[in-house]
Amino acid sequence: MGRFEIADVLIEIISDKSITINAFNAFSSCSKNAPDLKIQMKCCDNIVKPEGELMIDEDIKWIFKPDGDNRIVIYKCDENSDKILFLFEVDECWENALITYLNNKNIIEYAIAGILGSILFRNSILFHQGFVIHASAVEWNGKGIIFTAPSGTGKSTQAELWRNKMGARILNDDCPCVRTLRGQNYVYGTPWSGSTDEFINDYTSISVIVVLEQSKVNMIRRLDDYEAVSMLMPRCFLPFYDSNIMNMAISNFEKIISSTPIYLLKCKPDLEAVELVYQCVK
Repeated sequence: MGRFEIADVLIEIISDKSITINAFNAFSSCSKNAPDLKIQMKCCDNIVKPEGELMIDEDIKWIFKPDGDNRIVIYKCDENSDKILFLFEVDECWENALITYLNNKNIIEYAIAGILGSILFRNSILFHQGFVIHASAVEWNGKGIIFTAPSGTGKSTQAELWRNKMGARILNDDCPCVRTLRGQNYVYGTPWSGSTDEFINDYTSISVIVVLEQSKVNMIRRLDDYEAVSMLMPRCFLPFYDSNIMNMAISNFEKIISSTPIYLLKCKPDLEAVELVYQCVK
């Protein structure tokens, strides 16, 4: 299928069938380097349910296998027939993955461009001093501004206000990646952006992270370290399933928040809120 570079992580996808994932086109790469994440894809007519310890029993199920090269198995079943639609196995360092999927174009596009590809990337990036955050990220004058909050609070609204009022570019409207590289913190666009489908393949250094709260008045204040951790950590995709990887993820998280100003913005969806953040980043 090809090579793609997302947040400076080189991903190689090898498929036994011709597949086009439109969301990945902007991230195509010609790099000849060894991939950071190698994904092999195999089409089949039936997928056998895996055995092992059930770690997560939700819509997407997680199985832990203590033996063998592939320790984590993740799969999704059809809601009506309980037939497995797709399954992937990945090694403990999230460097090599094998995806098995039913012969259905819609299934594999949903899997790679949707939840399956997102799970693969957000766990792989943990091994590269990064993590994925539930946020809207914009680039303005070479500065990265990240708006984060629970769904429905107004992240997309603030990003749109910055685009319309300030000429900012939306890097990603739902799941940007943050990463420490060469001693600098960066925010990157990724192809996973929720229902708005707003993303670009670009990055910029992080200037501020803004935690949003809806309010009848606009005000902003800088958070102390304790407040920043308690408000930001629930917004990050962290590997609670594995204590060792979690320790690494916490280290990545601490590098970002210890060197980035983090603000609480209580706001209305108006231009006065834009002005408050502007005073913090100008």
